[in-house]
Amino acid sequence: MRRRLLCTVAASLAGLALLITGAGTAAPAAQAASWRLEQPAPPAGSPYKVPLGRPGDLSCMSATRCLLAVEGNAIVPRGLWFYDGAAWRQLTTVCGGSADTTRIAWAGTDEFWTITEPSLPRRGGGLGLCHFRDGQVIASYSTAPDSADPFRTLTAAACSGPSDCWFGGVAAEDPSGQRAGGYHLHWDGTTLTSFYAPQGRGVSDIVAGAGRFYETTFIGAQREDRDTPVQLTQQEDFPYTIHAIQGTAFRNERYATLPPPGLRPGSAELLATDVASGNTPWFVGGGAASGPVAPADTNSPRPPLAVRLENGFYRDLSLDPALFGEHDRFTDVAAVPGGGDAWATVQSYQERASTTARARVVHMRPDDSAEVVRLPAGGSGRGAAARIEFTSADEGWMVTNAGWIFHFTDGAPRAAESDPAFARLITYRPNESVAQAISDTPPADDSQLFAPPDVEPEPEAVVRDPRTVRLKALMFRLSKPRVDRRLRLHLTFSLRRVARVQLQGRRKGKVVARTRLRRLKPGRHTLVLQLNRRRWPDRLRFVTKEPKR
Repeated sequence: MRRRLLCTVAASLAGLALLITGAGTAAPAAQAASWRLEQPAPPAGSPYKVPLGRPGDLSCMSATRCLLAVEGNAIVPRGLWFYDGAAWRQLTTVCGGSADTTRIAWAGTDEFWTITEPSLPRRGGGLGLCHFRDGQVIASYSTAPDSADPFRTLTAAACSGPSDCWFGGVAAEDPSGQRAGGYHLHWDGTTLTSFYAPQGRGVSDIVAGAGRFYETTFIGAQREDRDTPVQLTQQEDFPYTIHAIQGTAFRNERYATLPPPGLRPGSAELLATDVASGNTPWFVGGGAASGPVAPADTNSPRPPLAVRLENGFYRDLSLDPALFGEHDRFTDVAAVPGGGDAWATVQSYQERASTTARARVVHMRPDDSAEVVRLPAGGSGRGAAARIEFTSADEGWMVTNAGWIFHFTDGAPRAAESDPAFARLITYRPNESVAQAISDTPPADDSQLFAPPDVEPEPEAVVRDPRTVRLKALMFRLSKPRVDRRLRLHLTFSLRRVARVQLQGRRKGKVVARTRLRRLKPGRHTLVLQLNRRRWPDRLRFVTKEPKR
């Protein structure tokens, strides 16, 4: 997923340098660019090259300035890797995180952001931000869970410059219940401000281009969320999965993913977008795996989806369906600078976490022709294709689910990047959680592995009224959760007013168990939630709806 600035100065200077260097010498014969495995040198203590772990993001400012975020593994620490034109090497051991949420956004040649995990003791993938400049982490951001305006899980990032960055995430609401929709943070150069997009679908990707930001969305509240209702300010006959952001205003773009015959609206979603210098915006996706129409254990059956913005109109490419399976989807896209082509990664729903499948990438052209390439060409697989990036027609990168790196190149050597901002390993990050109180009591031992999770407190209800009347919290006197031998969680509480109440169990932000939404009168009540050891929640959350007054 693309996070780079539309900046071609570095690439232009590099091209000029090659012209000057070659003016008096015969250039070597050009070779046709092709894909080849190009893994970093073995880590200390290992005689062999190893995979780097699941990739969160891959983004390049130029051909000699690329960043890769990896989840790491038993040998490789999680963090960021840097490509200097000659080789990949570890740049940071901080500000990494889960591959599902870690993202990169370039804000300048020596400045970028990452979506990451908060500083300890806070926890949660996608709930923190790191701001890098001149070879160090200059700022780190997160919020306490009980803050007045807490961060929600972020899954997409892009900057148009050092004073204009957008971060998008899951559909949510603020603690007061006054704002709801797709959660966003905006950086204006000095301050991070939260926004909730009116069409409350989860954000899958964001890119900056042509004086605005474009974002793609899932059908549901977040990736593979089939249950959480999506709050829409404007009802849609067909889901609008492309939004534009200008200033701080959100707008539905006039593109709707129409279903093939036999499928219902909402059966397709967009997963990635990219725009490059001299190219038009691209948007890709496939059969929806989120939202109410998505099947329980797979995605809606339909060919992958590729969309181009041409002369102000969005056009679906008519790709040959024989190239793909009915559950294949494009999961990332790289617009090729200086032309109209794009490359995309292809995964079936069943391959989305595979570290042994043979990767597939597709080269797409504006005339609707396409070619699928399998990597490696022979032998055992090294994981499904996960992230892709191109800096020119003959220079690109792809990284697999396992963390194997493939290079698309004509073999022409490049001078290594010598910027001191990327010359040393970054191991320090400011701890934005230092002011948070830490309990002196010891943590639970292993015997409490399946103890009841924490309960998110019910926020204080606020009624919009010219007289500013503040009501007491709807819910009070919450008991400690109790789990019986049949793995049923019992939670008792009291209500002050009539309300519809649902108890949800969440794991890493996703709903893994829930009760039905019940209408309850004031008084003492108990809800019973059936749990599953394989999907044990790490947090409980109440969903409440009160009658309008």
